[in-house]
Amino acid sequence: MKPPSDPDPSSNNPSGSDTLFTNRSAHLVDFAFSQAVVDVFPDMIRRSVPGYETVLPIGGMIAAQALPPGGRLYDLGCSQGASTAAVLARLDDRDCNIIGIDNSEPMLTSARALIVDPRVTFVEADLTDFRFESANVVLANYVLQFLEPAARLALLKRLRTALAPGGLMLLTEKIHLDDPALDATFDALHLDFKRANGYSELEVAGKRSALERVMRIDREADHRARLREAGFSHVELWFRCLNWASFIIRP
Repeated sequence: MKPPSDPDPSSNNPSGSDTLFTNRSAHLVDFAFSQAVVDVFPDMIRRSVPGYETVLPIGGMIAAQALPPGGRLYDLGCSQGASTAAVLARLDDRDCNIIGIDNSEPMLTSARALIVDPRVTFVEADLTDFRFESANVVLANYVLQFLEPAARLALLKRLRTALAPGGLMLLTEKIHLDDPALDATFDALHLDFKRANGYSELEVAGKRSALERVMRIDREADHRARLREAGFSHVELWFRCLNWASFIIRP
């Protein structure tokens, strides 16, 4: 993910505005991190995810504080590198090793153009079989929800093994609530949030249809139970906005 920036003038959408779901044919296609999504991603995520513009900068502060000189940080599902950029903004000239991982080549091409720093490497890989080295910080913002549910525990176990003593992981996900009525209320408010940010009813419906088969949401209790099973001892909710939640996780 990345903060808003000047759009690429070579883009098919030079305005950088998210208009992907302005026609009904978009309802027929599952969501994917394609070049078309890359071209509008900053606008899309800012207008679609409540709390995004708080989670990224404060998450960057938390991560930078925990990253020692010479330390290693993994940014999982890094997209265009917004979480990495938020960390770099708080590091000054501190030496470190930041590895952004994503399986979308268009996202990584954009990330490499936007962030040129010798401390940062972007890698195209599948998180489910990536070999992690020892790390001090892991960023997992809006990524588990796009993995197959059966693959999530195995990934977390490998991250727990890789996380150095005193390290931490930041996890941000959309969640379901235990109370069905409140869950429905927050879901409706999330749709209102999109409408308030200028999306039409057609666009709201199109995004929902495209995401429902690729974005599988867990309850907060499911996340906590899975993290405990993976070997993590401390899970602290540090931010929540409607049905989006961010956690600080320690061994």
